[in-house]
Amino acid sequence: MSTTATDTSTTTNSGTGDTQGGKSKGAGAGSGRAAEAYSAARERTSAALSSAKETASRAGQRTSQRIETNPVSAIVGGLALGGILAWVLPKSQRETEALSGVGQKLTDTAKQAAQTAMDAGRQQVNEIKETAASNIGHAVMEAVSPTTGSGQQSTQ
Repeated sequence: MSTTATDTSTTTNSGTGDTQGGKSKGAGAGSGRAAEAYSAARERTSAALSSAKETASRAGQRTSQRIETNPVSAIVGGLALGGILAWVLPKSQRETEALSGVGQKLTDTAKQAAQTAMDAGRQQVNEIKETAASNIGHAVMEAVSPTTGSGQQSTQ
């Protein structure tokens, strides 16, 4: 039965290869494959990083050129992007607490400005209507007046 204990330890170690001094022959081959896989992964990662850096650099250059060419659209685009992000991202509790009064003030100010603009617009429309009605009234009066109408001579 003493051979069984020795056979058991050999069998346990032989799962990865023959035993030789407590080390497996397959372990050397396995570590070589791991080193190769690590090296290949490192090369792929380095190439991907280099490619990403180059792409980001080109995108930055193109963006700079477009901003220099048309700065107004860049500002409008930035504001639109900021608005979309603000709409999509959830508000934090701290942000809500800090800006709740500011938001209400902005809303009230915007409402007042809109109301003032609408009132001014209505006033201008009414003035235009009155001026047009007055001008039409004068034109009609001149057209029907016997002394100043076209084709009629006034007597003095």
